[in-house]
Amino acid sequence: MHLPPNDLTLPKETRGRPDTNVLKRVVDLLIYGSVALGGVLLLAAAPLVPTWLLGALALGEAAYGVCAVCVARGIRRAYYAVLALAVLVLLVSLPQPDHYAFATSGDLGAFLIFAAGSALQVCILVSVPVYLRRTRTR
Repeated sequence: MHLPPNDLTLPKETRGRPDTNVLKRVVDLLIYGSVALGGVLLLAAAPLVPTWLLGALALGEAAYGVCAVCVARGIRRAYYAVLALAVLVLLVSLPQPDHYAFATSGDLGAFLIFAAGSALQVCILVSVPVYLRRTRTR
């Protein structure tokens, strides 16, 4: 039986289980989507924010990118780092009143990036622990 490379990193009792394999793919896609949306955020924010803030955004995006590469390589600990980054993203972005002002000011693009990014982080915070619990070794 030929297994995809990422499936080899799963505990033996979960290899080949369709529900776990699908969950892993969904979790991984959420992480990759968050990295992609972060890239869009960097491009959109570059002309609008101060240089120091753009640098901080780029640093966070780089950290998320490194985690995504580690996830793609099957490094289980990367999922824990992704959880920490998702919490940090929400702690930094949700309290900012300017982000909500995008909706009332009519800046639909900026609001969609904010809303989609926040939704992705919440989905990651829900799905990653489920995946980690289903694939834990006993």
